[in-house]
Amino acid sequence: MRLTCSAAFWALFASTATAPGVQAKGLRRKLIAKNDCTIMAVEPLALEGGEEPDMILECELSAEDAGGVSGISAPILATAAQLKELKDLIKSGELAAGEDILDIEGDEIDENHQIKIEPTVSMQAKAAKAKTAKADKRRRLVDTTGDLKMLLVKVTDSGGLTYPDSPATMSDEVFGTGVDPINLKSGLEECSWDKLTVLPKALTQGGSPDDTHEVATGVVEVTIDISLTDQSRGNVRNAITTAVQAKLGHSLPGPYDYVLYSVEKCYVDCGWAAYAYINSWNSVYQGVYYKRPGVLMHEIGHNFGLAHSGGLDGATYTDHTCTMGNPHYSDDAFQCFNPAKNFQLNWYDDAEITEDPRTQGYTNTLTLVGIDEYPDRGDSPVTVRLETGGGADYFVGFNRASATGPNRMNDEGDNQVTIVQVNGGSGESYSQSFLKAKLSSGQSYAITNYAGTGKTVTITALSIDTTTTPGTAVVYISDGLVPAPPSPPPTPAPVTPAPTIASCPGAQEMMEVQIQTDNFASETTWTLTDKCGSNGVILSGGPYGNANAPFSSNVCANDGQYEFQINDSYGDGICCGYGTGSYLVKFGTAVKASGGEFTSVEKTTFGTCGSTPPPTTGSTPPPVAPPTAPPTNGSTPPPTNGSTPPPTAPPTAPPTPVPTAPPTVPPTPVPTVPPTAPPTPVPTAPPTNPPTAQPTAPPTAPVTPAPTTGGGAVAQEAIFDSSYGVP
Repeated sequence: MRLTCSAAFWALFASTATAPGVQAKGLRRKLIAKNDCTIMAVEPLALEGGEEPDMILECELSAEDAGGVSGISAPILATAAQLKELKDLIKSGELAAGEDILDIEGDEIDENHQIKIEPTVSMQAKAAKAKTAKADKRRRLVDTTGDLKMLLVKVTDSGGLTYPDSPATMSDEVFGTGVDPINLKSGLEECSWDKLTVLPKALTQGGSPDDTHEVATGVVEVTIDISLTDQSRGNVRNAITTAVQAKLGHSLPGPYDYVLYSVEKCYVDCGWAAYAYINSWNSVYQGVYYKRPGVLMHEIGHNFGLAHSGGLDGATYTDHTCTMGNPHYSDDAFQCFNPAKNFQLNWYDDAEITEDPRTQGYTNTLTLVGIDEYPDRGDSPVTVRLETGGGADYFVGFNRASATGPNRMNDEGDNQVTIVQVNGGSGESYSQSFLKAKLSSGQSYAITNYAGTGKTVTITALSIDTTTTPGTAVVYISDGLVPAPPSPPPTPAPVTPAPTIASCPGAQEMMEVQIQTDNFASETTWTLTDKCGSNGVILSGGPYGNANAPFSSNVCANDGQYEFQINDSYGDGICCGYGTGSYLVKFGTAVKASGGEFTSVEKTTFGTCGSTPPPTTGSTPPPVAPPTAPPTNGSTPPPTNGSTPPPTAPPTAPPTPVPTAPPTVPPTPVPTVPPTAPPTPVPTAPPTNPPTAQPTAPPTAPVTPAPTTGGGAVAQEAIFDSSYGVP
């Protein structure tokens, strides 16, 4: 029987108010929850070019508490501090959305269908109680390998609003059942090297084909009894879930691994192109975005339990080496995942290794192969995890982008060694990751005070070879307590040793950023930008994994103009509501910026863009002015007058413009009187001494193989306390 708004679920939970503040029609009542609920986290993807939406928290109710309907989520009504606490627990990996549960037995579900949490209760305590006492209830582990059964739902609202594509077109766009070669199915199967297979099909509860309701391969249609134009995002999603279960005659996800909803457009609670439930079965797409392979893979990635991937600038999803950063929004492109996400997905578990640089005297030389040529890897790893002991591990990979491999449409760092760090969970669970470096051959990335050991661990790309199959990257990892290999295979270009943190070469000074985190370290990010040259961001940091801990990052830099920007994603700064955080920026011994009390963003610009620094020793000296008068001896005398006719034949040799023999008395080394004009900055003639190997205006410091973060030297990141934990 078709379930409508007058049936049990909508009688209990669906708001029929036409706008906020308008009295709803029908039955509205308060309920007391009888069971716990599964914590659900919604990750919306911004519209192309739009502002980044924040995570949304809900809780999936038991069927008993949801009027007999499964898969229904209710918003969590709590204080800002409580919601912040719960989000941080999820983002740090301490709680698993889609798996762990919240103890709401006895809590009120109000007339707006929100779960009311007492304002004095700790969310960690409620989650911990449910997790320890009832962890065996309704735990759902998602699948990322094998045969994955998927269903696409084409939605029509009560006013007839539906996306205009036919079911057959939609099936082709998502599953490639017609002529579309690039789609969700092809992208997932290519990136996993067929470790998973997408099976689009409408199914019965028992898993048999449901030809009765399937209107195209893997597609069913439903009509909901509410309007898209005046209902909240959550109400629309719950209405679709109710309608699908009523039509198919079984609960969701039921026989499916993943179910996708397509709606005509968003009218209320918008700003998203699509959204997905983390570590769960459902994703929702508005308008044209259901047919964008990159968007589809990004959202299914959230269903897989993957968090966003941030870039060098510290923003939440600007890692364009990974589809969990901002994905491709076009209809004909997708990209795969970064090393941290690959490790979590377990698609290449036979090509993953874990190293522990905390070991005294650690050193290793590894030959990496990219996922693009995974079948040809031999014994070479695809992903290397570097343990820190606190969950905020590093991951190293070769971002191979060949002409025909699955990573061919990659958007950043082609054929470079990429280094990624996770906030927590050791890469085994949901946790934000950040791109830390992209290394070309000969470049290094240094991590000071690695995992609190006091050692500097340096990762160097000794060589990169894309002329062979597979292409390879030879990476040397060392704690600095043992010498580098004298002749690494294959022989690379010489690697200039990285400068120590104690001093900088030439006229450069040490630029240092010190951060003291507050109680919510994962909210803090910052960037330091060179405003004079083309270096852009030369240093960045955060989000951090350790609360109330000191961090320091350094880079050698020229005198110039710089902008320091610090961000707090929650909008309450790093002092003094939730801990006493602070920041300090020093150039040499001079303090350039400091503080801690701000809202979302604080910027400080310091210094000026001046002239090029003077050359250091070894450059060609500027020329001296010519003598005030030519030498008197040895030169050919001029003709006595202009009447002498030219010779009838050319002279045996043209007269020389300079003396034919050295003068008997050498010219004075400097003019006898000041020159009439200053000397030119470039010699007018070659220098008398052989030119040096450096250019005539060398850089103020020897060029070292720096990471792509810029700054002319190896960026150095110090984590003074990497023991992980959120109080």
